[in-house]
Amino acid sequence: MKNAYKKFAYYYDEIMQEMNYDLWVEFVEPYLKKDDKILDLACGTGTFATMLKLKGYDVSASDLSEEIIEIANEKRKINRLDINFYVADMTNFRVDEKQDVITCFFDSVNFLKDKNEVKKLFNSVYSALKENGYFIFDIFSKEMLKEYSENELNEDYETFKIHWKTSLIKPDTLKHNIEITEDDESIKESYYEYYYDIKDVLDNRFDVIKISGDFNDDLEDEDERILIVLKKK
Repeated sequence: MKNAYKKFAYYYDEIMQEMNYDLWVEFVEPYLKKDDKILDLACGTGTFATMLKLKGYDVSASDLSEEIIEIANEKRKINRLDINFYVADMTNFRVDEKQDVITCFFDSVNFLKDKNEVKKLFNSVYSALKENGYFIFDIFSKEMLKEYSENELNEDYETFKIHWKTSLIKPDTLKHNIEITEDDESIKESYYEYYYDIKDVLDNRFDVIKISGDFNDDLEDEDERILIVLKKK
C-alpha cells in the first residue's frame, strides 16, 4: 500500500480541526471495556487514539506514513501519554498481543486500491483480533462519491492556504490534488480513493453487528459515511 501523505502530514491537524472526533469516540464506546486492548489503524496524527487514552483505554496506533507518526509521537510526549505509535501497513501488520478491538476510520479503507488489498486488510485484522473481538471501520457512500466527483476547496488558514480539488477519474476512483502555499512557496501532492459497496468490505469470518450512516442508528440513501461494526467469530 502506498503512503499517501508526505509533506501534507505537517498540515494535517490544522486541516482536520473541524472534524468532530467526539462522534467517533461515542460510536465505538459501546463496544469497549476499560481493560480492552485497542489498536487504531491508519491513525493519522493520533487524535482519536489520544482521546481514547485520555478516557482510560489501553490503546496503540499505527499509520503507514513515517511523517504522520513523528507528529503523533510529538503529541504523545506533549500530553505525557503512554501510547505506542508506530509505522505499519494496515494490509500487512502483526501484533505482539491479540487485540480486543481494532478501529480504522476517516475513509482509510477507501485508500485500498482493490479488493485484494481489502482481503489482505481483513486477513491481518482477523489474525490480530481475539475471538469475539470487534473490527470497527468506515467507508464513504455513493452519495459522497457523487458529491466529490467534482469538488473544489480554497481555504485560508493562519499560516498557509490550501487548494484542494477532487475529481472522479473512473467510476469508482477519486483523485485528490492538493496544493498548499506558505510564504510564497507551494507543495503539491495527489492521492486516490476507491469506492466500495458494503458487500465488498464484509467477510464471512465476521458477524455483522451494526451498519449505520452518519452516526445515526440506521443507514439512509443520503448518508455520506457508512460505519460498520463486525465481530470475529
